Amino acid sequence: MPLPTPSEIISSRLTKLDGQLLQVVDALTEEEASRWPATTAPSCKWHLWHMARWADYVQALLSPVVDVDTPELWEFAGVADEWDFEGVDLGMWGAGSGLGNEIGKSLPLPSVSKVRAYAVESFDLLEKRVGKLDDVTFDAPFTDWHDNETNVGDAMVGYLSHANRHLGMLEAISGVLGKDGSVTV
Repeated sequence: MPLPTPSEIISSRLTKLDGQLLQVVDALTEEEASRWPATTAPSCKWHLWHMARWADYVQALLSPVVDVDTPELWEFAGVADEWDFEGVDLGMWGAGSGLGNEIGKSLPLPSVSKVRAYAVESFDLLEKRVGKLDDVTFDAPFTDWHDNETNVGDAMVGYLSHANRHLGMLEAISGVLGKDGSVTV
């Protein structure tokens, strides 16, 4: 059996991680998923929304590398309008980064099922984009979200690292809420 390529490894890890993010939230009730356990600990619903926004943002950035340049679902599919996010500060990259807890808590997030549906769509698009990476596109020059000149593969490793941090937060909050605190073992 041949060893997987770097792009196959990233694709496999991304698919598994996306499933785990959803699995944590699926074990929670609407009230549990929406609860901020402390003023400095965002809800599981917020973390899922944030990762869905990130996936949507990153899939749009990757689209011209592997496919046709396409916008984010957030705007293209009208998610922002449907959720009444017109004029709402969403932080850096429109994905919740740098908002601060007070503003983050005040976001008009809809039900967990709606956030989950958006996450599934965003994750699916990103997985499809990453699944199209080959040796050439994996090593292609890429300007990441921090304006660092790197390559696509390095940017995706950074994305996975960020998403795994949020998975850990979701697991910890789930444990604080009395649920099984791990989906990774």
